[in-house]
Amino acid sequence: MLQAVFNGRGTFALIAVAVVVISGLVGFLVAKRYFHRPWSYAGLAAVLAAELSVTIFFPSPGHVSGQCVLNRNYGEPFATEQGLLNLAMFVPIGFFGVLAVRRVLPVFLGGALLSVFTELCQALAPWVGRSCDSSDVQMNVLGAGVGTLAAWAAFRGTRGELFSARATLKPVAAIFGVGFLVCAVVWKVWITPLALDSTSLQIAGGDEKEQARQVLAAAFDDHFDIANVQLQSGQNDGSDVLLITLETGFAELSWPDKEQLTVSLENSSKPGPGSFPVAGSPPAPRSADDALLIAKRYAQERFPWGLEDSHVKSFPVGDKAEFGWMVSWRSRIDGVLMPMRLDVQINRAGRVSQLLTRHAEGPVTLPPRRVSEKQAIAIASKYARGANTATGNLLAIRREGEWRAQWVVPISAGDDVYPVYIDAETGKVDERASPVQGLPSTPPA
Repeated sequence: MLQAVFNGRGTFALIAVAVVVISGLVGFLVAKRYFHRPWSYAGLAAVLAAELSVTIFFPSPGHVSGQCVLNRNYGEPFATEQGLLNLAMFVPIGFFGVLAVRRVLPVFLGGALLSVFTELCQALAPWVGRSCDSSDVQMNVLGAGVGTLAAWAAFRGTRGELFSARATLKPVAAIFGVGFLVCAVVWKVWITPLALDSTSLQIAGGDEKEQARQVLAAAFDDHFDIANVQLQSGQNDGSDVLLITLETGFAELSWPDKEQLTVSLENSSKPGPGSFPVAGSPPAPRSADDALLIAKRYAQERFPWGLEDSHVKSFPVGDKAEFGWMVSWRSRIDGVLMPMRLDVQINRAGRVSQLLTRHAEGPVTLPPRRVSEKQAIAIASKYARGANTATGNLLAIRREGEWRAQWVVPISAGDDVYPVYIDAETGKVDERASPVQGLPSTPPA
């Protein structure tokens, strides 16, 4: 995970290391002159600089989300790389904090306050561009607790002296009470909580990794190297997803059904070795028809189900097909777009650069449709409180293990467009899949 995070950010990594070293040196010199235990203060200053560098000053696309995720699954962070790293990051803060100030309670409260402050900054500071998540606070506070307890145990084992908590109880309560009160006010005024059942990426097990390898091998033989596999929990009755990091790209595989596979080997107008060569195909296509012949040869060998009873379309990717051509196979039955789909992108060198497959095992049977497109648009408009709507599309979608025909009607809210899903049999809005954020709070006049 760390390799993926810092990939392409070598300059930031060097600057962060320099800041950490300088902070440790300054902490040492200041403590040597005005306090005691300069090495402890040096360690505390260094780990604090590292925490702020990674969480607040890490370069990423900035935006003010104003949202904080409340993860209802308290056990999930313990099975994720991110959760364990958040815990580990605050252990040295608690440890060096107690070594430096010789007090347990203020250090623990300081670690908790620092974590809350960090998450609020991630939600509100425009340069941060990271998500605010209650799981991060949970693991940070636990890490600070582990660090302070470890330092306390070290003092007990060596008969070292810790200052009494009673002597500074009132000023500590006042300082941290004000700090947490300020954070509470910021939360109440500027933060929108968003409760979810899961938020983090879990560490994939041996079975997940092996299945990911087999699925990719069926598509590309051994033309790939897997760097990492993580499991992302599904939302709104959706499947879990295996996030597969490749040495020269990435892939996503729905889990455990393995129904949908998305792969990006290359995304460049200059084809390189990361894309996959199709055996026996002519190189360097010059038109959409040439790309269709190459994609068809590839699909016939590896995904023949995608060609059965399907309509194919080949079109350029980019204004001048600088990224090649996308060849798409789709199947409609009685006007319903079926779940089976196959997209193969052929780059200018005649190689596969992008792939999307979705293959539902077994027959897909749909209930009768009683809601017309016109009725679906009216239902979507009412649900969206009068927001603008566009032409709908009828899709076959699995809900709670059952295939349903649903109208998908786009609605406009400002500059954003959201889909509203309406069941074609009952006429009810599928609210779990239809977002409400960004919609007007009251119908327009």
